[in-house]
Amino acid sequence: MTASYLNWSVEELFTKASAAAPEPGGGAVSAMSGCLGCGMLTMVAQISVNKAKDPDTAREINLLMAGLAEISETLKALAQKDMQAFNQFMEVLALPNKTPEEKKLREDKKQQAALLSAEVPLTIGRNCLAALGWASKIAVLGSKLAISDVAVGVYLLEASLKGALIMVDANVPYLKDKAKVAELLKEKERLILEAEELARDTLQRVKSRMQE
Repeated sequence: MTASYLNWSVEELFTKASAAAPEPGGGAVSAMSGCLGCGMLTMVAQISVNKAKDPDTAREINLLMAGLAEISETLKALAQKDMQAFNQFMEVLALPNKTPEEKKLREDKKQQAALLSAEVPLTIGRNCLAALGWASKIAVLGSKLAISDVAVGVYLLEASLKGALIMVDANVPYLKDKAKVAELLKEKERLILEAEELARDTLQRVKSRMQE
Protein backbone atom coordinates (compact mmCIF):
# COMPACT_ATOMS: atom_id res chain seq x y z
CA MET A 1 0.00 0.00 0.00
CA THR A 2 1.19 3.51 -0.77
CA ALA A 3 2.59 5.25 2.31
CA SER A 4 0.67 8.37 3.30
CA TYR A 5 2.12 11.42 1.58
CA LEU A 6 0.87 13.49 4.52
CA ASN A 7 3.96 12.31 6.39
CA TRP A 8 6.26 13.88 3.80
CA SER A 9 7.94 17.19 4.50
CA VAL A 10 7.36 20.00 2.03
CA GLU A 11 10.87 19.44 0.72
CA GLU A 12 10.16 15.73 0.25
CA LEU A 13 6.98 16.55 -1.64
CA PHE A 14 8.84 18.84 -4.03
CA THR A 15 11.58 16.26 -4.50
CA LYS A 16 9.17 13.38 -5.13
CA ALA A 17 7.05 15.45 -7.51
CA SER A 18 10.11 16.16 -9.66
CA ALA A 19 11.61 12.66 -9.51
CA ALA A 20 11.50 10.13 -12.34
CA ALA A 21 8.93 8.09 -10.43
CA PRO A 22 5.16 7.70 -10.87
CA GLU A 23 4.16 8.99 -7.42
CA PRO A 24 2.77 11.50 -6.96
CA GLY A 25 1.22 11.67 -10.42
CA GLY A 26 -0.88 14.33 -12.06
CA GLY A 27 -4.12 13.46 -10.29
CA ALA A 28 -2.57 13.45 -6.83
CA VAL A 29 -0.66 16.69 -7.40
CA SER A 30 -3.85 18.31 -8.68
CA ALA A 31 -5.67 17.28 -5.50
CA MET A 32 -2.83 18.66 -3.38
CA SER A 33 -2.83 22.00 -5.20
CA GLY A 34 -6.61 22.06 -4.76
CA CYS A 35 -6.00 21.88 -1.02
CA LEU A 36 -3.75 24.94 -1.31
CA GLY A 37 -6.51 26.72 -3.20
CA CYS A 38 -8.94 25.92 -0.39
CA GLY A 39 -6.33 27.15 2.06
CA MET A 40 -6.11 30.54 0.37
CA LEU A 41 -9.88 30.96 0.51
CA THR A 42 -10.03 29.83 4.13
CA MET A 43 -7.28 32.28 5.07
CA VAL A 44 -9.32 35.14 3.61
CA ALA A 45 -12.39 33.88 5.45
CA GLN A 46 -10.47 33.69 8.74
CA ILE A 47 -9.37 37.29 8.33
CA SER A 48 -12.86 38.39 7.31
CA VAL A 49 -15.01 36.70 9.93
CA ASN A 50 -13.82 38.98 12.72
CA LYS A 51 -14.43 42.02 10.54
CA ALA A 52 -17.98 41.02 9.63
CA LYS A 53 -20.43 43.89 10.04
CA ASP A 54 -23.31 41.76 11.29
CA PRO A 55 -23.98 38.29 12.78
CA ASP A 56 -25.59 36.99 9.59
CA THR A 57 -22.47 37.73 7.57
CA ALA A 58 -20.26 36.13 10.21
CA ARG A 59 -22.50 33.07 10.21
CA GLU A 60 -22.27 32.81 6.42
CA ILE A 61 -18.49 33.07 6.51
CA ASN A 62 -18.30 30.36 9.17
CA LEU A 63 -20.49 28.14 7.00
CA LEU A 64 -18.17 28.84 4.09
CA MET A 65 -15.12 27.83 6.15
CA ALA A 66 -16.81 24.60 7.20
CA GLY A 67 -17.57 23.78 3.57
CA LEU A 68 -13.98 24.47 2.50
CA ALA A 69 -12.61 22.38 5.38
CA GLU A 70 -14.70 19.42 4.26
CA ILE A 71 -13.57 19.77 0.66
CA SER A 72 -9.94 20.08 1.72
CA GLU A 73 -10.10 16.87 3.75
CA THR A 74 -11.74 15.11 0.83
CA LEU A 75 -9.03 16.30 -1.55
CA LYS A 76 -6.32 15.08 0.82
CA ALA A 77 -7.89 11.62 0.80
CA LEU A 78 -8.33 11.69 -2.97
CA ALA A 79 -4.64 12.47 -3.50
CA GLN A 80 -3.83 9.28 -1.60
CA LYS A 81 -6.51 7.34 -3.46
CA ASP A 82 -5.15 8.50 -6.80
CA MET A 83 -1.73 7.10 -5.98
CA GLN A 84 -3.27 3.85 -4.81
CA ALA A 85 -5.33 3.59 -8.00
CA PHE A 86 -2.17 3.93 -10.09
CA ASN A 87 -0.43 1.22 -8.08
CA GLN A 88 -3.46 -1.05 -8.47
CA PHE A 89 -3.40 -0.57 -12.24
CA MET A 90 0.31 -1.40 -12.41
CA GLU A 91 -0.20 -4.51 -10.28
CA VAL A 92 -2.92 -5.70 -12.66
CA LEU A 93 -0.61 -5.29 -15.65
CA ALA A 94 1.88 -7.58 -13.91
CA LEU A 95 -0.65 -10.43 -13.53
CA PRO A 96 -0.08 -13.68 -15.49
CA ASN A 97 -1.42 -13.48 -19.05
CA LYS A 98 -0.86 -16.87 -20.67
CA THR A 99 -3.91 -19.12 -20.28
CA PRO A 100 -7.45 -18.07 -21.32
CA GLU A 101 -8.44 -18.00 -17.64
CA GLU A 102 -5.49 -15.79 -16.74
CA LYS A 103 -6.20 -13.47 -19.65
CA LYS A 104 -9.85 -13.09 -18.67
CA LEU A 105 -9.04 -12.44 -15.01
CA ARG A 106 -6.36 -9.92 -15.96
CA GLU A 107 -8.65 -8.10 -18.37
CA ASP A 108 -11.52 -7.97 -15.86
CA LYS A 109 -9.22 -6.53 -13.22
CA LYS A 110 -7.69 -4.14 -15.73
CA GLN A 111 -11.14 -2.74 -16.54
CA GLN A 112 -11.87 -2.25 -12.83
CA ALA A 113 -8.52 -0.54 -12.24
CA ALA A 114 -8.87 1.69 -15.30
CA LEU A 115 -12.34 2.79 -14.23
CA LEU A 116 -11.06 3.67 -10.76
CA SER A 117 -8.14 5.57 -12.30
CA ALA A 118 -10.64 7.65 -14.29
CA GLU A 119 -13.22 8.12 -11.55
CA VAL A 120 -10.81 9.36 -8.87
CA PRO A 121 -9.63 12.42 -10.86
CA LEU A 122 -13.22 13.09 -11.86
CA THR A 123 -14.10 13.23 -8.17
CA ILE A 124 -11.16 15.58 -7.59
CA GLY A 125 -12.66 17.82 -10.27
CA ARG A 126 -16.08 17.77 -8.62
CA ASN A 127 -14.57 18.90 -5.33
CA CYS A 128 -12.53 21.67 -6.94
CA LEU A 129 -15.71 22.94 -8.59
CA ALA A 130 -17.49 22.93 -5.22
CA ALA A 131 -14.63 24.95 -3.75
CA LEU A 132 -14.92 27.45 -6.60
CA GLY A 133 -18.55 27.86 -5.58
CA TRP A 134 -17.40 28.92 -2.12
CA ALA A 135 -14.81 31.22 -3.72
CA SER A 136 -17.59 33.14 -5.44
CA LYS A 137 -19.12 33.82 -2.02
CA ILE A 138 -15.93 34.87 -0.24
CA ALA A 139 -15.22 37.23 -3.14
CA VAL A 140 -18.34 39.12 -2.01
CA LEU A 141 -18.05 38.69 1.75
CA GLY A 142 -14.27 38.78 2.23
CA SER A 143 -12.30 41.66 3.62
CA LYS A 144 -10.82 43.92 0.96
CA LEU A 145 -7.49 43.72 2.79
CA ALA A 146 -7.06 40.11 1.66
CA ILE A 147 -9.35 39.93 -1.35
CA SER A 148 -6.48 39.44 -3.83
CA ASP A 149 -5.77 36.07 -2.20
CA VAL A 150 -9.23 34.92 -3.30
CA ALA A 151 -7.94 35.26 -6.85
CA VAL A 152 -4.93 33.10 -5.98
CA GLY A 153 -7.28 30.44 -4.62
CA VAL A 154 -9.45 30.61 -7.74
CA TYR A 155 -6.47 30.24 -10.09
CA LEU A 156 -5.20 27.26 -8.08
CA LEU A 157 -8.57 25.54 -8.00
CA GLU A 158 -9.29 26.02 -11.69
CA ALA A 159 -5.84 24.67 -12.57
CA SER A 160 -6.30 21.78 -10.14
CA LEU A 161 -9.63 20.86 -11.69
CA LYS A 162 -8.25 20.92 -15.22
CA GLY A 163 -5.11 19.06 -14.18
CA ALA A 164 -7.15 16.31 -12.59
CA LEU A 165 -9.54 16.03 -15.51
CA ILE A 166 -6.80 15.55 -18.10
CA MET A 167 -6.12 12.32 -16.21
CA VAL A 168 -9.64 11.20 -17.11
CA ASP A 169 -8.63 11.57 -20.76
CA ALA A 170 -5.48 9.55 -20.03
CA ASN A 171 -7.38 6.60 -18.54
CA VAL A 172 -10.60 6.21 -20.55
CA PRO A 173 -8.81 4.69 -23.59
CA TYR A 174 -8.28 1.55 -21.48
CA LEU A 175 -12.04 1.14 -20.94
CA LYS A 176 -14.08 -1.07 -23.24
CA ASP A 177 -17.47 0.13 -22.00
CA LYS A 178 -18.13 2.89 -24.54
CA ALA A 179 -21.27 4.07 -22.78
CA LYS A 180 -19.29 4.55 -19.57
CA VAL A 181 -16.55 6.37 -21.44
CA ALA A 182 -19.11 8.74 -22.94
CA GLU A 183 -20.61 9.34 -19.50
CA LEU A 184 -17.24 10.13 -17.95
CA LEU A 185 -16.20 12.46 -20.76
CA LYS A 186 -19.55 14.28 -20.73
CA GLU A 187 -19.22 15.03 -17.02
CA LYS A 188 -15.59 16.06 -17.50
CA GLU A 189 -16.60 18.66 -20.10
CA ARG A 190 -19.44 19.92 -17.91
CA LEU A 191 -17.10 20.40 -14.95
CA ILE A 192 -14.61 22.33 -17.07
CA LEU A 193 -17.26 24.66 -18.49
CA GLU A 194 -18.82 25.34 -15.09
CA ALA A 195 -15.40 25.92 -13.52
CA GLU A 196 -14.37 28.37 -16.23
CA GLU A 197 -17.59 30.35 -15.81
CA LEU A 198 -17.32 30.43 -12.02
CA ALA A 199 -13.64 31.37 -12.12
CA ARG A 200 -14.22 34.12 -14.67
CA ASP A 201 -17.10 35.69 -12.71
CA THR A 202 -15.28 35.42 -9.37
CA LEU A 203 -12.06 36.93 -10.69
CA GLN A 204 -14.03 39.80 -12.17
CA ARG A 205 -15.63 40.42 -8.78
CA VAL A 206 -12.24 40.31 -7.04
CA LYS A 207 -10.67 42.75 -9.48
CA SER A 208 -13.60 45.12 -9.10
CA ARG A 209 -13.29 45.06 -5.31
CA MET A 210 -9.54 45.67 -5.53
CA GLN A 211 -10.29 48.89 -7.38
CA GLU A 212 -12.96 50.15 -4.96
